[in-house]
Amino acid sequence: MKWLLRFAAGLTVSFIVTMIVVVASFITTMFSASEIGVRKFGLFGALFFEPHQQANGATALEIGISNGLPIAIVFVGLLVFYIAVASALERLKLHKERLLRAGQG
Repeated sequence: MKWLLRFAAGLTVSFIVTMIVVVASFITTMFSASEIGVRKFGLFGALFFEPHQQANGATALEIGISNGLPIAIVFVGLLVFYIAVASALERLKLHKERLLRAGQG
């Protein structure tokens, strides 16, 4: 049961952190695209941002995801990291309890 809860928490945390990384990368890409008509890529080619000049003088924006693989790799990497850290902390907690019990007896 602990593994299921740890995995569910890992999915949640990994999703939230991945979305923060995607948004931060998108904002960075958006502010680095200073030329009209030039497509800029962010997050290892996963996101793109391209401003266009319209006939009436307004600026149109083309944004999107061009490749989902880097986003999936970030998500899985964060998930594995979270589960590894949570498992290590659980083992350390159990080891500390064992040492305290051995010291009392």
